[in-house]
Amino acid sequence: MTHTPVGPPRPDSRRLASLDGLRGVAALVVVVHHSFLTSAVLLGPYLKDPVRFDPWTWQWFLTATPLHLLWDGTSAVFVFFVLSGLVLALPAASGAPARWDVYYVRRLLRLYLPVWGSLAFAWVTAVLVDRHQGVGSTWLQHREAWSPSGLPRDALLLGGVDALNGSLWTLQWEVWFSLLLPFYLLVARLLRRWLPVVAVGLLALVGVGWVVNSLGPLRYLPVFGLGVVMAFERDRLHRLAAALDARRRGWTLAYAGVVVAVSAYWLIFLVTTPSELVAAFGHTTGVAGAALAVFCAWHGPALRRLLESPPVQWLGTRSFSLYLVQEPVVTAVAIAWTATVGPGLTVAVAIPVSLACAALFYVVVERPSHRLSQRAGRAVGRRRARVPAPEPAPTAPEPAPTGERLGTTR
Repeated sequence: MTHTPVGPPRPDSRRLASLDGLRGVAALVVVVHHSFLTSAVLLGPYLKDPVRFDPWTWQWFLTATPLHLLWDGTSAVFVFFVLSGLVLALPAASGAPARWDVYYVRRLLRLYLPVWGSLAFAWVTAVLVDRHQGVGSTWLQHREAWSPSGLPRDALLLGGVDALNGSLWTLQWEVWFSLLLPFYLLVARLLRRWLPVVAVGLLALVGVGWVVNSLGPLRYLPVFGLGVVMAFERDRLHRLAAALDARRRGWTLAYAGVVVAVSAYWLIFLVTTPSELVAAFGHTTGVAGAALAVFCAWHGPALRRLLESPPVQWLGTRSFSLYLVQEPVVTAVAIAWTATVGPGLTVAVAIPVSLACAALFYVVVERPSHRLSQRAGRAVGRRRARVPAPEPAPTAPEPAPTGERLGTTR
């Protein structure tokens, strides 16, 4: 498939398959990430005082080179957030009128029902495999700290999460962004002519969030905003893609830019352990790299071919399920068998088990939840349509209700 510039997407356009594929790859990276974190050695670079490995060792290659992309869970989360901002904002950016009652019903059911199912799944794994064994890294041992008393907070998602399924911390920010979407869209419309400047400002806020540890919202909520900016700047991005098409090595340089930007924090380990300010710069560059990765997945010919291949599409369709079940699976596998053997065996076992559990979870929980959210949204839309409304002016006919398209994300 070669890239051909297209016009702005229609309000009822479907999600691009390549973006689903990118989401699937990111979810798989998270599985590898958590599998490696069960090793006390590979957890070292993620500690408060990061560990640097001697050059040319296998730990050094896995950590301080672009090979870290294969298990860089932080960058995978940045990609998730940019994708959510882009996909949720695209209909509004294309001119589709918003039906916020329909949107909130669909979106919140789409998020919360699978999350609650994942909590039930995680509880089953914790019952089957006793977590209180003190094996593996401190990351793995922290999974012991779960308590039934933390389930209400996990189920609400707005005030942090417990250790039963720690991966749900990202869903906390997904929920907050979903609730604040009207504000994001309002700001994007008001500052439509200044969105490139807004993007730079959002990256600056991310940097401040990483410098000041207590400002967690600044670390993550602006990342969604970059996706919103991309939705409203889609025409400019189409023109940029056409310009890259016209250059012989245009996309090769763009792909290389993704690797360097996303790896920026870890490449710093080639020369020094990052200080607080340098680490903030590295993470902020990584966020910019995540946005560039989404752009390349959206428009880059070679990357699109890969991400639209059947195996990656299968993974993308089940990416949300995979993300929701993978940490309990990794924890159970490591504690039950592999934590004392090494991270390689943990990956070899955890990936196929996680994929199998994700396939089952998708059929039993996620797909029915999605269908229920769609039916609930249609019911809300029909109920509102039955409410008597003032006679519209002849020159301003009421637009068709298409706002429920805002509810389609991972």
